[in-house]
Amino acid sequence: MIALLLPVLFLMMAMIVNVSQLVYTKIRLQTTVDACALSAAAVQAAGLNEIADLNWEMENEFKKIKNFLSPKSGTWYSYGEALQAKNFFYNGSNGVIDHIKKYQLRSNQIFADDAEKTAQHVKKKNFPQSILRPSHPSHDTKKLTVLIEPPLARVSFKYFRRSFSKGSPVRTIKWSDPPPPDSPKHSGSHDGRYASYSKRTSRTTGKFSILKKIRKTTPTFVNYELFLRPQPFWVADTIFGQTPPLIAKAAARPAGGDVYRQQPFYRAVLAR
Repeated sequence: MIALLLPVLFLMMAMIVNVSQLVYTKIRLQTTVDACALSAAAVQAAGLNEIADLNWEMENEFKKIKNFLSPKSGTWYSYGEALQAKNFFYNGSNGVIDHIKKYQLRSNQIFADDAEKTAQHVKKKNFPQSILRPSHPSHDTKKLTVLIEPPLARVSFKYFRRSFSKGSPVRTIKWSDPPPPDSPKHSGSHDGRYASYSKRTSRTTGKFSILKKIRKTTPTFVNYELFLRPQPFWVADTIFGQTPPLIAKAAARPAGGDVYRQQPFYRAVLAR
């Protein structure tokens, strides 16, 4: 009886070992893909926090130029002087606000790329023989979100239109550019205003459109599938045929912050 039962017991023990290996591999696969998703979402969260913080910087610069241009600060010598001040902060190319926007767009791309690299790195360290496949749209690997400019804010100012030949000069405001916005010497309030007494008249009102902050328009998330090719389980394969490939899935996203409201409180949240 013992001689007859030993092969059966051996096969049962081997089957138990095979099943245990299969369950362990599946759990390890799921744990790894969870770690990949959370790690990538943590990098995304850092990127969105950077963009939200830069939005605060942008709105702060908007408040400065609004204050500089304000009629309460005085009347500009001419429209051109007021335009120089506005262009130093926002001209669509190299103003202070334009540079902040460039940093936001750069962060939008760099952190998206780093998120994908981080997920692959986590997979390589924990389960190198598996294959990590992103299930989120391919464009999400190029940027964290779509950033757009809301309608530009309108800023009013006063300026003189003409000169006169007689009478006393009046106080006007002129602009002398401080260091360029991207200069290491650039610091302080960037105030290039100075008072100048000139023979000017015909005070009138002008308006400029200036970017105040940007808006996040699409959701940010990662959705991964971790694939493992069929593994050899000689007893199970003999009885049931080759075991199927193992697949584990996980999704995660940054949550808790708000780019438009300048709230850099994003953190990674796992969503099965």
